[in-house]
Amino acid sequence: MKSELSVTLIDVGWGDSIFLESRDKEGNTFYALVDSNDTTYLKSSYIFLKRYFEKKGLEPSEKKHIFEFVILTHAHADHGQGLKAIFRAFGTKNFWYPKSLNWSSLADLLRYSNRYDRVLHHQAVDNTRLLPDFGDVKMDILWPPDDEIDTDNENNNSIVLVLKLNDVSFLLTGDAEKEVWQRIAEHIPADTRFFKVPHHGSINGTFDGNHTPWLDRCPQNAVLAISSHVRPFNHPSRKVVTLLDSKQREYYRTDRHYNITIWTDGEKVSVKYFHEKD
Repeated sequence: MKSELSVTLIDVGWGDSIFLESRDKEGNTFYALVDSNDTTYLKSSYIFLKRYFEKKGLEPSEKKHIFEFVILTHAHADHGQGLKAIFRAFGTKNFWYPKSLNWSSLADLLRYSNRYDRVLHHQAVDNTRLLPDFGDVKMDILWPPDDEIDTDNENNNSIVLVLKLNDVSFLLTGDAEKEVWQRIAEHIPADTRFFKVPHHGSINGTFDGNHTPWLDRCPQNAVLAISSHVRPFNHPSRKVVTLLDSKQREYYRTDRHYNITIWTDGEKVSVKYFHEKD
């Protein structure tokens, strides 16, 4: 049996929520989540996950920790508002987050993690942290560094995560902006086959003046995908979309394709999406 990795950008309308599934050579399956923007009235992540696990025949109440890990990429509500409900419903062995404490709700998440056994372990992480394997998938943090916190722009505290299965790397980028890509674009792996466009396809996630640091370094055969944030910020930017079209890049966006799944067995890569709007 071949190892597999799939990454699904859930269509949440605003913010991010990314579901990960890994299957190892023995057929064991592992789950993880990066961000959840759910609110009391909008539960896109929860509904997606509940339905997915029901189809798998996995009852959350029968397993205390469905997720191997949950990551909060950075302390903004459109990425972390729904995490407490996710913890309560599904549980996680690990909760990882950056060192920034700019968001009061992060403190609430940590209090919950300390009080209830639905979260086994929580820890602030940086690029010196050695992460455990996710099934047969290797993981590495490219950003943030261990010795600095951006107190002016929380987006630049985003965890940038590399997932590597055999000869294929996937990159999850949070909302890291140009200042980050100036410093780490050269470390984008040459075998990158999927790259999440930073900061919902905004101008400041891609452009540094007339330069485009991450795009210049991202392999041409890498699939790109955008967690769109149409309201209220009108992301992705028309300028970014026009650039991707002009470069003839293969890209997908949740406001047009809804839930987008990128799959690999460490050699081949494929993309599935729910629907395409005209």
